[in-house]
Amino acid sequence: MNAFDMDDRVTAAAVAAAGTIVGALIQLRVAWRKEVSERARGAPVTKKSRRGPVLAVFLLLIAAGVGGFALSQYFVRQADLESTAMRGELQAQLAQISATAQRLERASLGDHGSTTRPDDGQRSAKSLSVMTTIGPCRAHATTGSDAMRACSEQEALRATLCGSVPSTAQVTNTVFYARPEGSSQSWADRRVTPGQDVGHARFSDKSFEKADSEQAKLVCTDFSVWDSEQAVSARLDVTYEAAPAGREIAHAAVAPVTNVAP
Repeated sequence: MNAFDMDDRVTAAAVAAAGTIVGALIQLRVAWRKEVSERARGAPVTKKSRRGPVLAVFLLLIAAGVGGFALSQYFVRQADLESTAMRGELQAQLAQISATAQRLERASLGDHGSTTRPDDGQRSAKSLSVMTTIGPCRAHATTGSDAMRACSEQEALRATLCGSVPSTAQVTNTVFYARPEGSSQSWADRRVTPGQDVGHARFSDKSFEKADSEQAKLVCTDFSVWDSEQAVSARLDVTYEAAPAGREIAHAAVAPVTNVAP
């Protein structure tokens, strides 16, 4: 609080009050000395001489009122200045908090975008599955009769399972499953290895890739069934990494190639 930082009206009132007080004190002193000298000479006190102190006291009351007004205005002015300064400080802090919140929101959105959208050159892992069911296999007897006999592996029914992926994708894993049709076992319990005999059924020793179009390629494997009693279901799972620029949608396909002995 600066004692000299006052409004012009407050300053003028304070100066007027101070001048009035000084004038009243001088008048009181003059009247008091005059009355003392008259009493010393033994002169009677007249009404005129008595008005001097009364007028001085009246002036003192006026000066006190003006001074009180000036002092109250000074305090009001200082309170307004302090309120204005505090309001400005609060507004500055609110603006700073708002700016910080906006920066945090933008940073949060940026982090969310970086976790949901891979950067250029980064690949995202995806997978697909394709299934088919083959059999049971039946072969005619070689004696010329219409009797049926069981198929041999050379007479097996065959199908090619293919999954379509983007042409720029990199295949990271292929998993094979086989189970009898209608089996209650889960696929996870029926995982097999390439070339493994799974009860008159077998996947080829390895999978292979071939072009499908300019935007896609096929990841394939052959599956053979020579079971003469029941059908067999096969499943191929393909895991691959696709570049984020690729917009192709992967899908599965089965290309059956049957071979039944005459």
